[in-house]
Amino acid sequence: MAIAGASRGIGQAMAVLLAEHGASVIGGARAADGPAPPGVRMLALDVTDASSVRAFADAAADAGADSLVHNAGVGFFAPIEHTSVADYHRVMDTNVLGLLLASQCFFPHFRRRHAAGLDSQVVTITSDVSTRTFAHGGLYTASKYAQRALTQALAHEGQPIGLRVTEIRPGMTDTHFNGHVPGTAERALHLQPLDVAQSVLHVLCAPRHVRIDEVVLHPVVQPVVF
Repeated sequence: MAIAGASRGIGQAMAVLLAEHGASVIGGARAADGPAPPGVRMLALDVTDASSVRAFADAAADAGADSLVHNAGVGFFAPIEHTSVADYHRVMDTNVLGLLLASQCFFPHFRRRHAAGLDSQVVTITSDVSTRTFAHGGLYTASKYAQRALTQALAHEGQPIGLRVTEIRPGMTDTHFNGHVPGTAERALHLQPLDVAQSVLHVLCAPRHVRIDEVVLHPVVQPVVF
């Protein structure tokens, strides 16, 4: 299986957990030169660069990957008035273009697997804000709305080749996201990366006749807003 955005946080937790459950994992990240967990092969991946995504998808296809978990993303929170064109491209190119390129590059591989009688899955890690927004969150939440739309469209387009597609929408999670330092006292009650990783494992282990369209998970202390 392949994980885009696997160097730390949720992505690293997924790579470790899935490898522990017997998966052969290919992880992609901008910084892929550190030590990889057992059972995980790390490759350089820039999701905003078509050639980089193509090389990652080709390596995953050569290894027989049966699934893609798209976890790459960046955060940005500022008033719309103070959001620059450069901010727009950084967020949308990473969060939206990255998912589009990954979907395009993996789709032919999944079509070939279907022709050989094999199943495939795509899991997109978005956010609980893929259906809501808030002040200072316009650009970031717009990127998550767009990821949700791409994920749902891919689910429709993938049905003829037996591709199951799931959106996982975590709430507040204790990671390095947006410059935070994980493990601080004020984040003690947030979701942990392993919580999200376990939801991915659940989706990937679903019986082949079951399609899980989306999973929403929050820490108990976070208000659930839809």
